[in-house]
Amino acid sequence: MRFLPLIALLACAALAADVSFEGTLDADYGNYLEKDFVVNNAANHDLRLKMNIDMDEKVRVVVGAASKSPHSLIRHREEATPISSEERWAPFEFDGISLEWTIGRGLTFIFGDLTYSFGSFNYYFWRNADYYAAILPTQGMRGLGARLGEDGYVYIGASDSNDKSGRMVASYAFTLPGFNKVNNKFTMAPMLDLIKGGGRSHRYTFGIDANYSRSYTELNYAIRGVFGLHPNRGDLVNTFALEPSFNYKSFSLASTCYWAVLPDSSENAITVEDTYAPDEKLIYIEPSFAFNKKFSAGLGFEWHKPEAKADDWFLIAPTGYLYPTAGMDLSFWLSYAITEGHNNPGFGISSSVKF
Repeated sequence: MRFLPLIALLACAALAADVSFEGTLDADYGNYLEKDFVVNNAANHDLRLKMNIDMDEKVRVVVGAASKSPHSLIRHREEATPISSEERWAPFEFDGISLEWTIGRGLTFIFGDLTYSFGSFNYYFWRNADYYAAILPTQGMRGLGARLGEDGYVYIGASDSNDKSGRMVASYAFTLPGFNKVNNKFTMAPMLDLIKGGGRSHRYTFGIDANYSRSYTELNYAIRGVFGLHPNRGDLVNTFALEPSFNYKSFSLASTCYWAVLPDSSENAITVEDTYAPDEKLIYIEPSFAFNKKFSAGLGFEWHKPEAKADDWFLIAPTGYLYPTAGMDLSFWLSYAITEGHNNPGFGISSSVKF
């Protein structure tokens, strides 16, 4: 598999196809002061590359490769890979291949390795849907499907998570009548994920993602609501997320509020492990101020409730954001975690690049 990109490049040269590349890179460094002044250093990265091979104006082959540390962002000590760990240097691996045929505007047929997620968080540490989502983190399958417009899709195939199950997923975002205006928009996207066979603890996941935004000359605000339904071993797990945001001139305010309703079960206890977020309850809020187009500063507050019987904890994180150029941003952060019995200060640098 490691020679697949080279073989594809040679094939492209022979066929005189157009080749282009795109990708993302997240790289992080963190330093944490533990009990008794013990210092721990950590570093993570998440590099993903895509090679687009355009056979003509409507037919494309996409080949992916990736190198990912166990976690992608390390603002929290628990999510950090020790800098000396062998897991930090994750190997560069083949990350899927697909054939795309665009029939017309808003309709593309796909065959190959398909990925999707639903209800991913908008802000801060939880933006990467590979690890956290209010409904479904990144899922993978080999099969066929169609992309509908910008946000719709229908996929059917064999799930990556189990070699004895089939899977079908469908989602489509539509605008409510009367709200599709220049300064006023309300969209809603339902999603249904069906699984058949393979001994799974659930047979389907259903979710709704609704977004409302309003814009004025200097004032803008938006609110997002997410609901998920996860049947699990005969019980129902309900998840909710609310993400209001607001900005006026150079001041902005962002927030994520998430909670999971876990049913009581005497036979099979349902825990936070049966959801796709690290907490049963979570509140994050960050006011920030943009000094210019290149630099802004914020002060983040977090409250975490891992589970009903677990101790909650808090985090305060002043952060400076630097935007050297389009597609690149750097954040310099301090953190102070307040936990039961002891506190953990830390600092670090995080970067994100799209090319």
